[in-house]
Amino acid sequence: MKFSYDVVNDVVIGLPNWKVESKEDVMEWTRQWDVYMGRFNKKMDVVVVLDNFEVATSVGPLWGEARAQVHQKYIRHNFRVHSNARVRLFVNTSGVRYDVSTLEAASIEDAIEGIKEARRLEGLKASKSQP
Repeated sequence: MKFSYDVVNDVVIGLPNWKVESKEDVMEWTRQWDVYMGRFNKKMDVVVVLDNFEVATSVGPLWGEARAQVHQKYIRHNFRVHSNARVRLFVNTSGVRYDVSTLEAASIEDAIEGIKEARRLEGLKASKSQP
C-alpha cells in the first residue's frame, strides 16, 4: 500500500495495489493503515484510489469489518475512486453495518472537492450549534 500526504489540501491519498485473499492479507492491510495513519495523531481526510485493488469473496466480510475499524480510528472525511463492483459491495455492506463512509468520486480531484465541501458543511453545522 502506498500513501502520500497532500499538504496543500491536508488530505492523505492511499493507493493499494493488491488482491486481499486471506485473513493474513486483511491483517497486513490493517497494519499498513495503522503504521501510516498513526503518525498524524488525529483523524484525517482520505482519498483511496482503487484501480489495482480487489477483495476476495471469502474474506470480504472480514475486510469490511477491518475497513470500518480503520475508518473509526483514523478517518474523518473519505472518498473512494475507481472501485470495482465487488469492492463496492463490501464497502457498502460495511458502511451500513458499521456506519462508516461509502462516498465515491470519479477522480482524485473530485474527491478532494467533495472533502472540501464536507469540511465547509461541518464548519457551518458547528457554527450553528454555538450560542
